[in-house]
Amino acid sequence: MLKIAKGTAAATFSVLSWTGEAANQSKVAGFVNEKPTMVAFAKGGPARWPEAVVTKGVLNTSATPDGAYVTDSITAPTDNPWKRRVRFAGMDFFKDGKRAALCTHDGDIWIVSGIDEDLDKLEWRRYASGQYETLGLVIVDDVIYTSGRDQLTRYYDLNKDGEADYYENFNNQVMSTRGFHEFLFDLQTDAKGNFYFAKANPVNAGGGGFGNQKASLGNGTVCSHSGCFFKVSKDGKKFEIISRGYRAPNGIGVRADGQLTASDNEGTWVPTTPITWVTKPGHFAGVINELTPKELADSFVSPLCWLAKSYDNSGGGQIWVTSDKWGPYKGELLHESYGQSSLFLVMKEPIGDGRMQGGVVKFPLKFTSSVMRAKFHKQDGQLYVCGLSEWQSNAAKITGFDRVRYTGKPVYSVRGLKVVKNGVELTFTQPLDRAAATDAQNVSGKRWNYARTSNYGSPEFSVADPKKRGRDNLDITATKLSADGKTLTVEIADFKPVMQQTIKFNLKAADGTAVAQEVMHTVHAIP
Repeated sequence: MLKIAKGTAAATFSVLSWTGEAANQSKVAGFVNEKPTMVAFAKGGPARWPEAVVTKGVLNTSATPDGAYVTDSITAPTDNPWKRRVRFAGMDFFKDGKRAALCTHDGDIWIVSGIDEDLDKLEWRRYASGQYETLGLVIVDDVIYTSGRDQLTRYYDLNKDGEADYYENFNNQVMSTRGFHEFLFDLQTDAKGNFYFAKANPVNAGGGGFGNQKASLGNGTVCSHSGCFFKVSKDGKKFEIISRGYRAPNGIGVRADGQLTASDNEGTWVPTTPITWVTKPGHFAGVINELTPKELADSFVSPLCWLAKSYDNSGGGQIWVTSDKWGPYKGELLHESYGQSSLFLVMKEPIGDGRMQGGVVKFPLKFTSSVMRAKFHKQDGQLYVCGLSEWQSNAAKITGFDRVRYTGKPVYSVRGLKVVKNGVELTFTQPLDRAAATDAQNVSGKRWNYARTSNYGSPEFSVADPKKRGRDNLDITATKLSADGKTLTVEIADFKPVMQQTIKFNLKAADGTAVAQEVMHTVHAIP
């Protein structure tokens, strides 16, 4: 045992460890005086997984009724020489646009090349392995970063053989309990290079309540990072909490200017899936655990909108449309559903104090697996999504990597929502047929509330009779169409704030194309 007295000046010492035959023991002492020889770690080593897995993509696996959007499947390497389970949980593209990196919940990173228009030959290489539940990935200057239960990791391929040689601890300041459910979700960056990710609360087995966060982590420290949204500086040195109050935020959204969004999973203090618009640093999203002070709990900010279980029982991430090659939605926000394997357009409006209200409309597309992470490709301008099936989800397969491609055909859809004094204004991408739009019989709706409690989720409650469970029908008194035919005002009797409201319409565009959709939204404030 080496003991160094307190106050000792800096010193250099050698430690020699030797194993060998007893006859050579007398020679060991002389090694101390020799200059040590170090292995050349900086050069990298031989490839562990030299084999490539080749797959072929499938085009046009589904399409919207108007033909404006189709999905293509980028076939995953689920059949591989190492029998590794493949469950994609994060993805991003390299600068060349022909390759993407994807991490799996099982701790691997795969790199796929051959991403082109036809997807005829997709070549997968296993790049890294042995990581701890990697549920987020981002590429910065062609360097891969992941988020895992233990840390943010940066990877280096020192000898350029297609495999990582060095896994660097980029930041490990996040604390964790031993709870099985305390996942680290997603990984995204803003225009300044800051990193963002979120962390779950230590949910108990079965889903209800939370584990003990007051258990000592050493020196009396408690785990104060459960259910938080984090920011780490570009150099990895500064770590801060941006927002608290999440249960299982399996996905976040980061706009280039730093505007943040998040979702969550139905459960304790989460009556149903929310889409949270983070209003400012210190934002409280509503989930109360044993370390939440009363003043923080009382500062709860309602989400942009709630989503019923049939729409999204477990949220994924959000993505801002940055492409001008993806139809009429540049600058808009999309929401990804892990639970219902769906993609939604988020329609929002500001209501003061940095708050938002709004709702969603679904893109009627089918995906290979869940929709959990999404990125826009900078070269082709299309949206790519990946996901897995592990927790409760209707995903068809254990994993999937899909492309949502705009075909260039006209889009027939609602694209905007605004609350007005006596109802809701819906804006469409194409002019509507006036006769159909002004016939109130073509529009219907329902509304209901939830109870936000420490129970798991919430039943649906009548607005007319709050003690009664169920939904109330909307009394739609009139529908009025604007002069340009693109904005439909739906007037609703006894219109009032409500946690959940649906507006379903069966209309047609001015050229006769059917426009049949349903909007689900939340009304916090009425002008």
